Amino acid sequence: MANRSSSSRRGSLKDGSKAEITAYMVTLCFISILALATRLHRLEEPDHIAWDETHFGKFASFYINRTFFFDVHPPLGKMAIALAGHLSGYNGSFAFKQPMDKYGDTPYYGMRLMCAVCGILCIPLAFLTVTELVPFTGAGLLASLIIIFDTGCLTLSQYILLDPILMLFIMCSTFSMSKLHTLHKLKRWFTPSWWTWCCLCGFSISCAMSVKWVG
Repeated sequence: MANRSSSSRRGSLKDGSKAEITAYMVTLCFISILALATRLHRLEEPDHIAWDETHFGKFASFYINRTFFFDVHPPLGKMAIALAGHLSGYNGSFAFKQPMDKYGDTPYYGMRLMCAVCGILCIPLAFLTVTELVPFTGAGLLASLIIIFDTGCLTLSQYILLDPILMLFIMCSTFSMSKLHTLHKLKRWFTPSWWTWCCLCGFSISCAMSVKWVG
């Protein structure tokens, strides 16, 4: 029992029964589908500027139009939003003056979709992180459901904001740390996998710091 508890979820999957592996994969698919269903539901609504979309949509327009501006937050998140807007056909012409202004024919969906995808990816990452630390599928399911149905996480993931991008990179760094924790317990220091997860952890943290400074 002690050996099972000290093993990583990945290791226990290799040594576990077919039923355990199936339960793990089915649960991961289930929470991923649930994340998609909740984050993409009526993503086009409301069809007007909501909350801080007036700021980050405007910053995206500045990037698309190559217009200089200054903001308190680092540029990575705003550049990602601008890229999503550019790829989805937005030309940077909408003013983003104030909340409640109608979008009209402005193709804003692509920018919201990019933020929603970031929010969606946080769910399986939460599941993988928890099951890496606790070799029990139910623990990962509980953690994932808490995030899926958290009103704050859900709302932030459906608008043009920096927060879902920031959450994604924080989740990536946390997952990387959980993998390093497992390798530490197995005394697999300075191995190729150890260096890989170290680099991914550092990369994720640097990306998070390049999106938004809070606190």
